[in-house]
Amino acid sequence: MKILVVGAGAVGVLFGSQLQQQGMSLSYLVRPKRAEELSQQPLEVCLPESVISLTPHCLTQPELSSAPAFDLIILTNKAYGLSQVIEDIAPAVGDHTLILPLLNGLRHLDRLDDAFGTGKVLGGIAKTVATLKIPWQVNVASGYNSITVAAREPSQQAAVAEITQLFQQAGLTVEQTDDIMGQMWDKFCRMAGLGAVNCLLQGNVGEYMKSDRGGEIALQIFDECCQVAAASGHPLAEDSVQSFQRILTNPKSSFNSSMYRDMRNGLPIEGDHLVGDMVARGKDVGVATPMLEIAATVLQVYSRR
Repeated sequence: MKILVVGAGAVGVLFGSQLQQQGMSLSYLVRPKRAEELSQQPLEVCLPESVISLTPHCLTQPELSSAPAFDLIILTNKAYGLSQVIEDIAPAVGDHTLILPLLNGLRHLDRLDDAFGTGKVLGGIAKTVATLKIPWQVNVASGYNSITVAAREPSQQAAVAEITQLFQQAGLTVEQTDDIMGQMWDKFCRMAGLGAVNCLLQGNVGEYMKSDRGGEIALQIFDECCQVAAASGHPLAEDSVQSFQRILTNPKSSFNSSMYRDMRNGLPIEGDHLVGDMVARGKDVGVATPMLEIAATVLQVYSRR
């Protein structure tokens, strides 16, 4: 199977390195500057108990235009770069190509479906706490890192079974589900809720819990997300809701979202793709989201500045 990973950041390198170690035909689609960085020295993936060193095979978009079509394209880019990614990968999408997006949120599914057709776009979730510390090093905080690959329609099931087997043979932890949209909604609520709270209150969980109403605000924001999910036909399981409520109100926790970390570092953020989209979906199903709307406005101000 010929695989293209879009992006050589933390998520792409973590999962790609495990596939590459097993000798799979794998390339990374990167920008010219990133290709230059990665030509200077090998990449290191620092896991809690081991280090993987690899030399990635990188392609830039002009090179991709002349390459044969790929069997599987794994998207690990940030959501705000999706429009350019859709344009960039178009030459690599053949009749039998499948696209596995590991982006946060849900909006990307609609855009990929419009561009390539629903039959080519799988459901996918990545679970990891990985950070690109320097251009050549990915630090992985947890020993448990998983990827979910799922069919969104019956015609994809055989291909998903083949992909799952390949990933498992490469040593990846592959979670399986019969309800990929429910699982994606669950993650969407968590990512939008945590990101909104961190960025609105300007602190990690333990920091905002030191304020008078930080915990109350966090729970209200997450509840608004859960109401939108339920009204959209994908209610979160009660144990999942209670578990995340405990995470959001742990006064000893330093937990925070990647969106908040990007904001603190002055980088582009996925505010519109996560919080803004949750607000929009709430309006579509008639669910009021007043706290999410305040958070979305804060994120808009930051992004436009």
